Amino acid sequence: MPSALEQLRKIREKKHVEQPISQEMPEESPTPKMGLYEALAVFGHKEFRPGQEEVIQAVLDDSEGVLAVFPTGHGKSLAYQLPSLMSDKLTVVVSPLIALMKDQVDALQKLGVNAILINSTLSEQETKLALAEVSSGGVTALYVSPERFGNPQFNRTIEKLDIDIFAVDEAHCISRWGHDFRPSYAQLGGVIERFNPRQVVALTATATQKVRDDICQILGIPDAKKFVRGVYRKNLTLAAMEATGIERLEQIALIAKEHRDLGGNTGIIYTATKKESESICQFLKERGIDATFYHAGLKTTERSDIQNNWAGDGGVIVATCAFGMGIDKADVRFVIHSGLSQSIEDWYQEIGRAGRDGEDSLCITFYDYRDDYRTQMFLIDLTNPSGKDIEIFWSWIKQAARKVAKDDEKTVELKMTQKVMAAESGCVNVGGCIAFLKKKGLVKTLGRGRYEVAKDGEFDSSDVDVLRQERIDKLNEVVNFYRSKECRAAYICGYFGDDTFEGSCGICDNCG
Repeated sequence: MPSALEQLRKIREKKHVEQPISQEMPEESPTPKMGLYEALAVFGHKEFRPGQEEVIQAVLDDSEGVLAVFPTGHGKSLAYQLPSLMSDKLTVVVSPLIALMKDQVDALQKLGVNAILINSTLSEQETKLALAEVSSGGVTALYVSPERFGNPQFNRTIEKLDIDIFAVDEAHCISRWGHDFRPSYAQLGGVIERFNPRQVVALTATATQKVRDDICQILGIPDAKKFVRGVYRKNLTLAAMEATGIERLEQIALIAKEHRDLGGNTGIIYTATKKESESICQFLKERGIDATFYHAGLKTTERSDIQNNWAGDGGVIVATCAFGMGIDKADVRFVIHSGLSQSIEDWYQEIGRAGRDGEDSLCITFYDYRDDYRTQMFLIDLTNPSGKDIEIFWSWIKQAARKVAKDDEKTVELKMTQKVMAAESGCVNVGGCIAFLKKKGLVKTLGRGRYEVAKDGEFDSSDVDVLRQERIDKLNEVVNFYRSKECRAAYICGYFGDDTFEGSCGICDNCG
């Protein structure tokens, strides 16, 4: 197997031609009911990328919904943004992150498109003014989070309007079989039924056949036209190799150093844990490589500053998966994974942040099966304990709460001795059970070692073990992918169901 350095050199020898995209800007603001290519010109383009036009045409047609699975940076948002300019009715866009919404709204406003967002960053007065503007009929695109549909006043306003397109971005969040399930997304089917838009569009970069079917079923578009295109990006060189301990660290440092020496020093190194992100960052600094670490344990202001500085100045950042959606820097020259990813979907999302400018970039994984698999199973235990463990612990903590309750108060002091008691009752994963019950709203943290237990709370454990096994299966699929001798591109296209790629890439570690 070629070394990481050989993989790095290989990508510089590749030669390919990208389709040029014009950056000419329109002189006038867009107006409703413009033609297809007139609308395209608003975005500074003269032609579509592969697959874009057929998706957009499906959105414009009165089809039974559209689902598009396109790679990160391939222009998915154009599927609803462009048709919105061709209509004098409202387009509603559901987006999971405030940063994603703001970026798209800012970009559209610079083009003269009347797009607005309504989210938690707005004051009550600003929200009222925004709703009034939407009601007036002058807004082309409205961006909201899925949680916004829990607001009765918002719903009463929107249901009175004639909605042309209801677009769901990052649609994999809808499916519990996806890699980033969010309960608020699962309610969108009822929202769509209530608002009755002309067209429903779901978009994501990562969705297997199972997830695609789930998305369409939940959104109420089972007969949607489905497009899976461009999963393989030819400017990315893919590789995976086993490396343990100091060997892994030296390989990572080697890649970072060579990119720095060649002037392409912007890269992301993904780790499974916060501790590892800090230790790798320190190792790189000791080797003379300027690096920064990023994880969820940092304060919000710290994370924001780190991300903004990196987005502007580049450099090497060592991060957990907390460094996720909303990252849109064009010149990321390498993405390194230190260890196993939780799923192929997670891995694919993260390598998708490399080479968005179309230039050659390296995406390589270094893993130690034994240690890394153990780490990932520990993380699964924390978020997906077994149904048996949850039932045992839930029974125990309710009983403990009853013993200390005064009136309606149900506060439990979970000291170490009590945790031992819970374990002795048959629960082998106390920490994971606490985390699970907190997510379900049945247990609330009041302070260190103090928890409030929901009165008469119950939960359905029928699918807990199914979901846990799904996560384990996804982890095993990652191992199969890393160990496979098949072309990396062919494997990934097969996994996501993209039949537009044939043959082999010729540049991955298995093809080279």
